[in-house]
Amino acid sequence: MRSKFIKEYFSFSKRERNGLIVVFAVLIIVILSRVIIANQSKVNSNDFESFENEIDVFMSYRTPDLEDGERFNFDPNTATKEDFMKMGLCLRTINSLISFREKGWKFYKPEDFEKVYDITPEEYNAVKDYIVIAQQSYSGGKSFYYKEKLQDGELFKFDPNTATKEELEALGLKSWQADNVIKFRDKGGIFRTEADFAKIYGLDEKIVEKLSPFIEISEEYSSSIQSSTKSNSIILSLNSATETELQQLSGIGPSYAKRIVEYRTRLGGFINVEQLMEVYGMTEELYLQIQDNFTVSTEKIKKININTAEYKDLVTHPYINKENAKTILNFKKFAGKITSFDELLKQKAINREFYDKISPYITTE
Repeated sequence: MRSKFIKEYFSFSKRERNGLIVVFAVLIIVILSRVIIANQSKVNSNDFESFENEIDVFMSYRTPDLEDGERFNFDPNTATKEDFMKMGLCLRTINSLISFREKGWKFYKPEDFEKVYDITPEEYNAVKDYIVIAQQSYSGGKSFYYKEKLQDGELFKFDPNTATKEELEALGLKSWQADNVIKFRDKGGIFRTEADFAKIYGLDEKIVEKLSPFIEISEEYSSSIQSSTKSNSIILSLNSATETELQQLSGIGPSYAKRIVEYRTRLGGFINVEQLMEVYGMTEELYLQIQDNFTVSTEKIKKININTAEYKDLVTHPYINKENAKTILNFKKFAGKITSFDELLKQKAINREFYDKISPYITTE
């Protein structure tokens, strides 16, 4: 009886068995697909690692790391790619330097380094005092930059604003005296006249008297004296002044003017004059000298809409780091829409310091 029952209800023809196999296979595929899609969706919604890596590669290619870079004497005609990387130059600049040499070109004087395509003023200013070009690098003519052949007492023209430590020592300064000259420059000091050189701590009258006839200050530095009285009466709008207009101010050359405009663009505009201290290379001395020459209008500040901004839009702002960007995007995903930036502060997603700093550059509409 039982065998008859089993045979009647659980016996299948070959065609029926094939049909059941197909049905079970489809069910398994559907179930697995739903599991995979759910897991993939979860990873994609919260994992920014892939995009962060792309951002890191892009930024490292175009952005130098000069603050953490090492400083040492080098010959741009023979320095290796690893040497340039140690200095903190960005990969784009390094590739241009290597390409420049591979095409058969040579560096004959330090200024040639600045002319290489892609090198930025910041990178050149950071390493220019460490460029030492060997004599054999020149295809003719004697360069005052090569010191190994100088005899004791042999002097040459020099600009104390740009002379390297090796040059200063070749002129007769002791190592610590040369260091004092360079420290003066690193703190924002400028030699505008021969008399300024004599004010350096540790330089005795004899060495100053010996070197004074050979001091040759370039117009870039000496002209700031003539323009200083004029610049006191100049008032510029910090958020609209052009590079040319900025150079009317004493102490602002082409490099500083370019940095100010570029940083203004990245910010979306200045909220106050004090933000000039955030510009790369800005010294307290120069800031105090020019701060009264500016007015600030915040009417045209460029703001970021955090409801429509993507990750890359956020992290490119100077005040927003990766963690801040992920916090804002995750909160937006949770809330659906951010009606007020204050919400992030109330929910303790961000702290007060970050809120005060970035809120003038954020909008929700």
